[in-house]
Amino acid sequence: MSATRRTLLGLGAGTAVLTLAGRVDAQTFPDKPIRMIIPFPPGGGADQWARIVASKLEKLLGQPIVFDYKPGATTIIGAEATARAPADGYTIHQMSSSAFAYMPNLRKVPYDPLASFVPLGSLGVTPMLLVANPKVPAKNVPELVAYAKANPGKLNCASAGVGSSHHLFGEFFKLRTGITMNHVPYKGAVQYIPDLIGGQVDLAVSTVHPAIPHLQSGKLRAIGVTSARRASVIPDVPTIAEQGVAGFDEKPWSLFVAPAGIPAEAQARLRAALRSTLEDPEIVTALRNAGVEEVGAVPVDKISELMRSELAKWGDVIRQAKITIDS
Repeated sequence: MSATRRTLLGLGAGTAVLTLAGRVDAQTFPDKPIRMIIPFPPGGGADQWARIVASKLEKLLGQPIVFDYKPGATTIIGAEATARAPADGYTIHQMSSSAFAYMPNLRKVPYDPLASFVPLGSLGVTPMLLVANPKVPAKNVPELVAYAKANPGKLNCASAGVGSSHHLFGEFFKLRTGITMNHVPYKGAVQYIPDLIGGQVDLAVSTVHPAIPHLQSGKLRAIGVTSARRASVIPDVPTIAEQGVAGFDEKPWSLFVAPAGIPAEAQARLRAALRSTLEDPEIVTALRNAGVEEVGAVPVDKISELMRSELAKWGDVIRQAKITIDS
């Protein structure tokens, strides 16, 4: 055998070994637990959605999902933690519209809402609910508007923080109906629901699921759903649009993202696992029962486009409505 042929065969064998090694590395991800950052306190709607998704995701990935709760600053703290995390595929983030569309239009944030993250999948949209303490003398939108106009500045409305969807939807409701309400920011539903039940605050824009038990017990009263279509878990509650505020259709997005720059193999594995999870009929049913609609509706290659369009849309709306961080 000639030296040249021996050299070529040696190179071929080496190449085969390198290729095989590359395949093994791709196939062995993940080989340790994966952290999921939740930008809200434990016990709220976002926490429940994460646990539903993780129950399937853990089986597909063969590793536990460890929840890391980072509430505060209207989801900025959680988004910053994700942006600063190692880009190794072992940190994923359940991101809400607040982090990529609302807050960047209200204040300087310590991350780029588009460039700091890589999309992994769309969880879905979450219609919200305007709810009231039963002592508020209004059972629907027309009655609430009439009472608020007769008693300007008397009502206060809780939210999950300045710049949250809860806050902005409340501000839009005020603008569209011409009423005044005082804004009372909290860190999440877990904090404001007890105060709403106790009468320390009159109203709240809430994610649907945390409010349902209190609607059923009569401790809270549903006024209207913020999306154009009724929420499937509370089909008897009419939308705000149905009750005379034409065109009112507001619903925040929830996405799964990772720090920008994660390896292509990790990105592909996480995306595939999330897609399979969000196509599982049992997971879809569980999420819908927990208040999530349009589960996984946005293809992963369209998520960046969605994030860009939502950032631009809400920038225009916030400027036109003159909503500020002090609202």
